[in-house]
Amino acid sequence: MFTGSPIFIRVRESRFAPRGRGSWLWLAPGVTLLLLALAIMIWPELLAYLVAIVLAAAGAALTAWGWAMRKATRHQERVSTYRVYPGDVY
Repeated sequence: MFTGSPIFIRVRESRFAPRGRGSWLWLAPGVTLLLLALAIMIWPELLAYLVAIVLAAAGAALTAWGWAMRKATRHQERVSTYRVYPGDVY
């Protein structure tokens, strides 16, 4: 039905035959993961180091985020003023 439309032709051509350097976007992470898996098989303690690095990075990020939220809350409490005018009903 839509086989002659330019959209169908463009999607069909680019879907299965990546042009230029686009194939490296899929190939490089795959090769990197295979090399990482091979390194972990050879040196099993490497997995422990990688997990420890990820956990430390997550802990540091959450601590920094919590610290920033605490500072922002204190700053907001310091700069915000609540004025109650006579006759206001709450």
